[in-house]
Amino acid sequence: MSSTWRAIGLAFHTNPISQSLQALLACISETSRLDWAHEEDPEASFYATACGSYMPFMQTAMHCYVSLTENESTSLVDRLNTYRSNCNGVAGTNFSESQIWDIWSNGTQFLRDSHNVGEKVHSAPVLLSQDDIFATYNYYHYTFYNLSAAFNFNLVINGSVVVLVLFAIWARYTSCNTRFVRAVRSKLLVPAIFGTTHHTESRPFPFYKVLLPTRGDAVALAVFLSINAVIALYNFPVVSSNMDTKFYFLVRCVANRCGGLAFGLVPLTILLAGRNNPLLNLTGVPYSSFIFFHKWAARTMTLYAFTHSMLWTMFVVVRERMSFWYFFFNYEYWRWGTWATVAATALIFHSIHSIKAKQYEIFLTVHIIMALVFIAGCLKHCATFGWLGWIYLAVAFWAWDRAIRLWRLFFNFGGYRNAYARCISVQEELFQITVPHVESARFQFFPGCYGFLYFLGRSSFWQSHPFTLMKSKDNLEVIVKAKGGITRELYETLPQDGTKVPLRVAIEGPYGHEASLSSYDNALLIASGAGLPGPLSYLNKATDQMDETGNYTFVWIVPTEAFLATMQNEFSRISEKVRLQGAKRNIKIHVYVTRPQLNEEYADWWPQEIQVHKYKPDVEEIVSSFCKAATGTIGVVSCANPGLDDKIRHYVAGHILHHGSRIDYFDELQVW
Repeated sequence: MSSTWRAIGLAFHTNPISQSLQALLACISETSRLDWAHEEDPEASFYATACGSYMPFMQTAMHCYVSLTENESTSLVDRLNTYRSNCNGVAGTNFSESQIWDIWSNGTQFLRDSHNVGEKVHSAPVLLSQDDIFATYNYYHYTFYNLSAAFNFNLVINGSVVVLVLFAIWARYTSCNTRFVRAVRSKLLVPAIFGTTHHTESRPFPFYKVLLPTRGDAVALAVFLSINAVIALYNFPVVSSNMDTKFYFLVRCVANRCGGLAFGLVPLTILLAGRNNPLLNLTGVPYSSFIFFHKWAARTMTLYAFTHSMLWTMFVVVRERMSFWYFFFNYEYWRWGTWATVAATALIFHSIHSIKAKQYEIFLTVHIIMALVFIAGCLKHCATFGWLGWIYLAVAFWAWDRAIRLWRLFFNFGGYRNAYARCISVQEELFQITVPHVESARFQFFPGCYGFLYFLGRSSFWQSHPFTLMKSKDNLEVIVKAKGGITRELYETLPQDGTKVPLRVAIEGPYGHEASLSSYDNALLIASGAGLPGPLSYLNKATDQMDETGNYTFVWIVPTEAFLATMQNEFSRISEKVRLQGAKRNIKIHVYVTRPQLNEEYADWWPQEIQVHKYKPDVEEIVSSFCKAATGTIGVVSCANPGLDDKIRHYVAGHILHHGSRIDYFDELQVW
């Protein structure tokens, strides 16, 4: 079993070079600097001359090796046997112990100091400078150290991610609500990093748009980047030797370490992007946050890879005075490493939010193709140097995610099914997709869940788009506002009179997390426009359990009565359940129409259980009055337009500190 684990461990870094072999390399390198009365076969091994093909050379290297390792607590015989074992292993020789001893003994009789030898071409063993051989040994030692250290540092980096995940799991399930915890959550974890700019696009430059994280996400990112920065810069001894200058030695060390660190982040980058990432269910962190972390893991990995590639290119072109293209066309590892670096760099610039937001369908296709080029390049590049374990692990994560996607698509949902779409509001450009008779035993709907819809027969049939789901009896429903791409294409095919148009759709899901609102004394649900499905599903579940306690306030903000009228049947059913006698649960429903049309077509059809206000609400006042009036724990769920959703987050974060009982905020809006 130990050999199995060792083999697995070795797959995750380059083959380790023992200190005894490093000493042999140093002695061969120093011995090779002398001119010898011997011409070695050009096809011979690097180790051949030091392992018996020319005895004076071998005896010089042996004496160098013994002196280099004499500080160790091993006898001369043991050190000579180690030399013999190394030669037998790397040069294919078959020296016995007695033969090695005889070679050593013979060599010591003729050993001469290199400084006192007059001839330039040597035919007898030479005593090398101790300073030179120790400097060269340090050169090899720290060169290989940075390769092995990269593996250990990768364990530290990925271990720090595990610690962050454990903290997120604790934060999800803890009920701790001391003043210190409330202060940390209110000021450091829940709010947007700057005011009300999380889902709302920010413009640091006129031509550049970006989505900013929450403070909790930013803190986690700061920890991750800080650990990477410390590890990337830690312990780079600068060694001067006959092998190279201090500067180029440092270039090699930094290049080697960065290459290893890049490979260690590939599995994490792939894992964080997966829809079926197991960390989603463990932590309860929304998928949009994992996409944020995916971007930064990819950026860090690409920075390492780019540094690795640029430093080796500089070393070859400037130090060795060789052509980049000579290496590109003659060395496969160089060629595929170049392609992998180019693909990773292109992915980073291609994933800028401004580009992705405009042409998401094109972005996604190009992103997948470039990612495949990157993985293929890594596999080919690593075939020479090792580190394949990280790439195999990344491929396994990708394959797992795809397999679960197919399971959700074809087993949970049943593949492509008959559905229909109908226009429900011409004024607001809204349409509804209904999939009838979905088997609930397989497709286990829950409030707040979402799925990725595939449309058969469309120009982009292979693409999927996320939508929050609603359930009406045994039907699944999706409310869609026509924007661009496939939603605009579908909307323009629908008759404006509400006639149903058949479709063939498949839903990959359900995804998401259900907020456990039944465990709170009070719940506030806020939605705006087409963000209704999630909060409405929570309201539906609450009205199905009217015999349980709890105070619920539901707020829906719509632009016009036409929008409100699209949900007439649903709100009528909810009102009937709220009207039941003897109910323990207190439910209030408020609808705000911000641009009332006062059209007779939209007469006051709503029941008395629904309070309709025809003005723009003060959301800060709604959140504040609810939190101040509530006794006990509070759960707040919101799914509104990005600007409003960010304001709700800001207002709720402010009340977390001052409310005596715990307040939890559940953001159902996902933007990535």
